[in-house]
Amino acid sequence: MFTGTAEELRARQEQAHELAEQAAALLDQIDALDLGEGTGQLRTPGGIIRNRPGQGWTVATR
Repeated sequence: MFTGTAEELRARQEQAHELAEQAAALLDQIDALDLGEGTGQLRTPGGIIRNRPGQGWTVATR
């Protein structure tokens, strides 16, 4: 459990979201290999990474 300040928590949440955005970009690159599109979603501290048909992988906040 995180025990830092509210400011530290916000900074870490922002960093987690940025990393989730990078993961979504990697998943788009994997799908671009045309080996079959991924399905479903991944839950991370940075948000939910979802595969949106026709839009690729996106990050949604909770």
